[in-house]
Amino acid sequence: MKNIRSLLCILLCAVISIAAFGFGACAFDDYSFPDGSGLNFLVLGDSITEGFGVRNSDEACYARIVCDTAGYDYLNLSRVATDTQRLIYQLENSERFAQAVRWADVINISIGSNNYLANDRVVLITVGALLGINNRELDEIAEGIYEDYNKIISIIRSLNPDARLIFDNVYCSWEGLGRIPFNKAVVRVNKALDRALKSNPGEFEIFDIAGVINGHGELVAADSTHPDSEGNVAIAKAMLGFLNERALTDKTDPVINEPGIDYNYFVDSFGTVPGILITAIVRLLTLHFQ
Repeated sequence: MKNIRSLLCILLCAVISIAAFGFGACAFDDYSFPDGSGLNFLVLGDSITEGFGVRNSDEACYARIVCDTAGYDYLNLSRVATDTQRLIYQLENSERFAQAVRWADVINISIGSNNYLANDRVVLITVGALLGINNRELDEIAEGIYEDYNKIISIIRSLNPDARLIFDNVYCSWEGLGRIPFNKAVVRVNKALDRALKSNPGEFEIFDIAGVINGHGELVAADSTHPDSEGNVAIAKAMLGFLNERALTDKTDPVINEPGIDYNYFVDSFGTVPGILITAIVRLLTLHFQ
């Protein structure tokens, strides 16, 4: 049994390393901003808000569904593997990001989990978390996330004091062996976000995306991490309810202009046979069999 657990630990670390290696950033070259009659809805952050679990994310991620339903003008500058430091760099050094923040009436951000998952030391962090020997390191990363949250809020408020600012919390859809290291990171990210909320009263709100995804593996893509097409619709519905409660829309039933096409990152990146094998290993390690 010990040998089997050790083998599974090695496989988990290998898969996390492969996934992190494949997540690259994209350049922004379109400087146009929507100019319609609705509220301006800006999305910043990582692969969750980008819609990485659906192939046609521009049309079918949850933020696009929200904007199509509510009649908002939509702009999404999220990119996979973005962590808090990368977002700070974008906000401080990209005129496009600064203009987008000034343009926005509502800003929705998902950020924090990649401080662990896209870390250069992700394999060592994962091993340490599995063995329970690196709690101090995990806490130090979380402290950095908390400080970065405060800086992100400060930068955004200096550019736009009036926009409604909404941060997504982080979910953990994994079970089994994979849950051990991943949930340690998720718990710390969410605690950092809660601390930032107390440190910045009235500056932002938290959208409970974890309440939508946790315990619902059927809403997660083949990579066991990102919401699939059904998951993006479920998140959109919850977000519409969130916005409705704040009198920002009277629409609560998602309008689907273009159905999402589910995406398997492993198959697309590594080919059919290796991709299917990696998917099977990930599903075994995370007990995701939907």
